[in-house]
Amino acid sequence: MRIVHLISYFRWTERVEPAADLAIAQQQLGHDVRYLCGHNQGAAPEDCIQGRAARKGLAFDDRFTLDKHFRLLSALRDIAGLRKYMAEFKPDVVHCHQDNAHLLAAFALRGLAPRPLLVRTFYEPGRPSSPGRYWLFCHRRTDGLIVLNEATRAQARGRFGRQPDRVAVILPGIDVDGFANRRDLGRLEHVNVPPGAFVAGMITHIGKVQRLDLALEAVAALTPRHPELRLLIVGRGKPDRWVHEPARRLGIADRVILGGYCRYEELVKAYHTMDALVYPRHGTDESCRAVREALTAGVPVVAPGIAIMPDLVKEGETGFLADFDSASLANALEKMLRLDPAARARMSAAAVADARARFSRVKQAGKVLEFYERLRGLPRM
Repeated sequence: MRIVHLISYFRWTERVEPAADLAIAQQQLGHDVRYLCGHNQGAAPEDCIQGRAARKGLAFDDRFTLDKHFRLLSALRDIAGLRKYMAEFKPDVVHCHQDNAHLLAAFALRGLAPRPLLVRTFYEPGRPSSPGRYWLFCHRRTDGLIVLNEATRAQARGRFGRQPDRVAVILPGIDVDGFANRRDLGRLEHVNVPPGAFVAGMITHIGKVQRLDLALEAVAALTPRHPELRLLIVGRGKPDRWVHEPARRLGIADRVILGGYCRYEELVKAYHTMDALVYPRHGTDESCRAVREALTAGVPVVAPGIAIMPDLVKEGETGFLADFDSASLANALEKMLRLDPAARARMSAAAVADARARFSRVKQAGKVLEFYERLRGLPRM
């Protein structure tokens, strides 16, 4: 099958990476896959698609502008270029991962014969949305939608008027082998964790949206009963405002460890330094990649049961869910603290097994390919 993944951006973001992982897996399954993205507009290699895709071993094509947002002149150029590209490559499927990519594809494919399937993935659980121009130019030309969970699927069917067979629930995949059973990498060497400590960890941007205050308040509430508890925060942002100052106010400054920003093997080591991942709230990544990575690395998760979290964490088996407040989060974290070593090991093993079964990018690619085939058997939109 010939497949084009269309990315309307040049930066490496929470929507770009799952599209890259899907493209890689589809190539591994023997398909002719093209990954079209915007050309770099000055980002550092580690922050742009070109640098990160090359590290993953994914070939990309950045001949088009493919802006994140609609701009008339660049859109007109891209539509003409994409139309010529599609006419020459003759893809079976054009899979879009962002609003502007979707819009450009809808125009570029107009009138092509035979017209490839037009598929869109939404990465926002519970509220699949698009600008008003979706209704004008994309809605009736889109053959299928991929969403993150059944609740979103029901809303997508109602909002977009889709037949059941045209909306699929498929979680984004990750490179499970890169996180599972990699204890050989060890733990983070640059952080000082006291012997015998229980490390509740966070992989997050350090800002307001992520609600670090809930985690800090939960740790403060548990510290008198659990002096072994430490909070490891891995990420970049504004720690003075969102970590140091509130930690001092709560009297737990000595219980908080900053791990800095970690990538690649260092990120895996960060997970291995944790006994549990604490995830108060997602940031811009509503598919909660950090949760899927943690589970794959064998780290149970403690999180409020909001958004997509109940679809990722199995209560009592791979972690514990809470209400969206610090007291409930503290109660859930204390359940982890009270487990004996054997029970923690069983929960860790269950997390890895469940992640391998559900989060493999190759298995995701297989489901997406099955969805394409199903759409090919339906009348074109």
